[in-house]
Amino acid sequence: MRIQSTHDLAARGVDAYFSPPEAVQSLLRLEAEHLPRCIWEPAAGDGAIVGPLRQAGFEVIASDIADYGLPLCATGIDYLCATPPKGVGGVITNPPYRLALPFARKAASEMPYVALLLRTNFLESVTRLPFFRQCPPARIWISSRRLPMMHRLGWQGPRAPSNTCFGWFIWDHRTDERCRVDWFDWRELQGVGCAKQLLRTSQAQPGDWSSPEASAMESQLTLFPPRGGG
Repeated sequence: MRIQSTHDLAARGVDAYFSPPEAVQSLLRLEAEHLPRCIWEPAAGDGAIVGPLRQAGFEVIASDIADYGLPLCATGIDYLCATPPKGVGGVITNPPYRLALPFARKAASEMPYVALLLRTNFLESVTRLPFFRQCPPARIWISSRRLPMMHRLGWQGPRAPSNTCFGWFIWDHRTDERCRVDWFDWRELQGVGCAKQLLRTSQAQPGDWSSPEASAMESQLTLFPPRGGG
């Protein structure tokens, strides 16, 4: 989920701004050779990231602090207090922006692979400087074309284009690569053969997300013991 700075904290709630499918499909192409087979999406929302990953054949364990009706998603799970499910090889998510640093710090300390969809101004701030010095990303993919705007859940106002630049921040402890910055155009990455898949993904409802690993994922929804055993 993502946040726009034009909304006050009272309106943001738990920052229910779901990811555009174009961002997820781009990640699948940009990071195809790096993505682990079993992925945890800890801010799953309505399945905007979970769905395309499952449709691409990945096993995705979904959780969220709130319930947005996504099947096979463990709800009431505060990621910052949760223990990773067994067998997970990485975290892919679009965290609430005001919690992006805690999300990044926790994920990078626990997982060999992390991909976070973040505003590019995440690179700024002296508050984040110690984290970047201690744990720099392996790769940063900047979206040269602005991603389509995803409005706040329940928003009934005017629909505006995005005025914010986003990128995929990748921490990959399996490689010596550090701070490689590159750019992508999500429209180019769609390609002629990908357009129908993107349309199907963007039009899907939460109940449409399924995969051959559904029963296996369902069995893992109870594997979120609180930290410290409490």
